[in-house]
Amino acid sequence: MAKALANGTAPEPIPSSRLKPSDELIPCMRDHPESLFYFLLNVGDGDTQVVLLPAEREHESLGPSRRLIVVDIATTGKLPAFVEQLDHHAIISERRDLFAVVIGTHPHDDHIGGMPEFLDRLGGHTSEYWEPGYYHPTSAYVETMRALESRPDIVHTQPTSGMTRFIGKVKLTTLSPGIGLRNRFDSYGTNINDASIALKIEFPASRIVQEGHNRALLRLPEPWAVVLGADAQTTSWAQATVDFPQLHAGDRPQLAAELKKALGADWLKAHVVKLPHHASKHGVNIELVERMGPKLALVSSTGGGGRYHFPHYLALEAIREGMEPTTSGAKRSPDHDIGLHYTSGIDSKSKGLGSIAVMLPPKRGSGLRMWRLCDEPDDPVDLGKAREFMA
Repeated sequence: MAKALANGTAPEPIPSSRLKPSDELIPCMRDHPESLFYFLLNVGDGDTQVVLLPAEREHESLGPSRRLIVVDIATTGKLPAFVEQLDHHAIISERRDLFAVVIGTHPHDDHIGGMPEFLDRLGGHTSEYWEPGYYHPTSAYVETMRALESRPDIVHTQPTSGMTRFIGKVKLTTLSPGIGLRNRFDSYGTNINDASIALKIEFPASRIVQEGHNRALLRLPEPWAVVLGADAQTTSWAQATVDFPQLHAGDRPQLAAELKKALGADWLKAHVVKLPHHASKHGVNIELVERMGPKLALVSSTGGGGRYHFPHYLALEAIREGMEPTTSGAKRSPDHDIGLHYTSGIDSKSKGLGSIAVMLPPKRGSGLRMWRLCDEPDDPVDLGKAREFMA
């Protein structure tokens, strides 16, 4: 059982036998350019996330070229050093538009504290910047806007729910904020966390295929889906359930089955979820977790300590119940067996497990792979120290 710390909870240790020292992460990124990799960096109570996109071939004479998506930058130093490591290992290549999209989900310092440094250093390689349009009079926000306005070549976007963006075979869909919330930012008021840009990433996305002289939409069945919940709380998710309604069978299961074939999967379903608001009691409920149905649910926090004592015990119990119902009397499985993992996680020898890397292959049948990078919040990531979690 996890140890409670004030209002928060320290993660359960993962048996060391389930963590294999691995030198395969770097070769996997090199040898599987068709795969997508998601990184949740260990920055304590905050979010810094990186998506390594599948390779694009710009010209037959050039090798595959990979781009990045960045979602939030909590601290200075860590993300630029991580990008330099990817470059050192020849996983990314020099290109003007290396960062396809950079997103500041909302203007809290634990999400954009390192954004001004990033834009000053790497803004010249950034194509597009997303933020929700919520004004916040802090140094991090003002300096982010200053850095952004000094780069008129960066497309500045304020997305609302339903906006989609395609980058090769990857589809981004904004789940929140809904337009109703967006229109209240400057008038009726919205909690700054509910201004968060929650994002769904699908891979490989549906595409148009050529068959002779005909073109047709190829709807790929159940692509990988990753939901990044930012700090969205109850109001935001309630709006998302209105914007992306769930299909209920009711007493007409045949009709529901046909509609599902035509419309595709539930918009809020996900295989991997970065849980909203560091697993705060205000960001998660059982119904949301049940609807998402993740195989992996990831928490970015200090593990019971910190100013806000994330993750909160109440939220973790809701997540656990949503992922593994026990109301019938079943015994609760350890967190790592139901797919719940923390950047503040430790092994059975009390060694920190740190940042999380997840590999999503282009074919669903291949399964997910996950590594722990064994870094502390203030330490740079060393990809050579990866330990693969054996599910």
